[in-house]
Amino acid sequence: MKTIGILGSLFFWNNIKEHFTLFPQVQFIHFPYTSPDQCVNLFDEAASCSDILLFAGSIPYYYCYEKIKASHIQAVFIPFDELTLALSLLSLQHHEKVDLSQLSIDVPKQNSLHQVMMEAGIPSTDVYVKDYEWVYDQPEKITKLNVNDFIHFHKELYKAGKTTLALTSLHAVFVELQRLGIPSKYMVESKQTFIMTINSALEAYQHTMLTSSQIAVVSICSKQKLMDEQQLFVKSLENICKRFQARITQAQQEPYLIISTRGVIEQLDPAYLRSLIEQCERQFKTTFTIGIGYGYSLHEAETHSSQALFFTPKWRDASTVICLVDAENKLHEQLFEHNNQIALSSHHKAILEMAEKVKMSAKNLNVMKQFITVTNNRPFSATELAQYMNLSRRSAERIINRLIEHDYFKLVGEEQPYHQGRPRKLYKATNYWTF
Repeated sequence: MKTIGILGSLFFWNNIKEHFTLFPQVQFIHFPYTSPDQCVNLFDEAASCSDILLFAGSIPYYYCYEKIKASHIQAVFIPFDELTLALSLLSLQHHEKVDLSQLSIDVPKQNSLHQVMMEAGIPSTDVYVKDYEWVYDQPEKITKLNVNDFIHFHKELYKAGKTTLALTSLHAVFVELQRLGIPSKYMVESKQTFIMTINSALEAYQHTMLTSSQIAVVSICSKQKLMDEQQLFVKSLENICKRFQARITQAQQEPYLIISTRGVIEQLDPAYLRSLIEQCERQFKTTFTIGIGYGYSLHEAETHSSQALFFTPKWRDASTVICLVDAENKLHEQLFEHNNQIALSSHHKAILEMAEKVKMSAKNLNVMKQFITVTNNRPFSATELAQYMNLSRRSAERIINRLIEHDYFKLVGEEQPYHQGRPRKLYKATNYWTF
């Protein structure tokens, strides 16, 4: 069962909850706010509890724009389309008998109203309209939408006798206009638009999961022959593979092949990967060429990995070169070359702050961060974490309990082992690890 966290007002929740029965395999959880900017403070909790986030509209979505990009969670919002506007105008005409010239309207994009009027054959007339199209132009810079500007817009027109009713696309504006006693209507929540949004989000989520489960093969060659150090190098690769829950093939000659999944590779911290490579370069006094291949079968992934390795000699760098060929047979050159330093500084700062807060070593927290990444933040037991970190189960439990106290981990359930024994507690990382 998929979980969709809904960030929206109580008004929005009440409008859409009748449609939930159309999605029996989905659990909907509400994270309510009274003002759109409050969703920023709700985001971490909602993301940690959900597979997909659904925002009530574009405004709350763009308030969380940077958090969405940083967390990589599937996030969508109910779009405002011409169907919503047309249904709203039709409803007003049928129930309220209000002429367009007597309306004050706020919409995301003013052109939407003119498009509906033109296609419906409605003669051009002066309409009191206010939009917030600027939100779509630079979404990453949105900091504050002044809801009071829109309330003032509708209120002043009504007080001046120029309008008899306000039609708004903003929940907070509608609630306040109702409180002030100003005749107002909220845009019709289209059932069709809601269904299309949820179906698209579920399809995108499924596609992401399928993509992440593609097989990945990593081919590694040294630029200087390792000679008598081959066994030691293989041993080093085995230790690295343990960290990534991957495995190295038994071949004792180059290229050495590592089998993993696309999801694990794509979630690797570039700075952490670079540090491992530099460690191997220093230890074995050579650089490497690395070819990564994705595929829907092992054979396909191996073929793409060989192709990627073939292109690496194109660069005569004094450092290790990584190329990738994806499942669509597209070549990605010089992987991880442009964002290493940025990732290193931000990751290091966040880890140090966490270490200070929970009184643990940054080294252990880095290992746990990698564990969360390679397991795609699925629920885990203390035994699994202990094996990954080479600790006793009791030590792992102490670490887990300390992180639970600071809201970095949470208890999510229990698992009954296949053999006889007591159920094992299952834990999951919260969204505070998304750095």
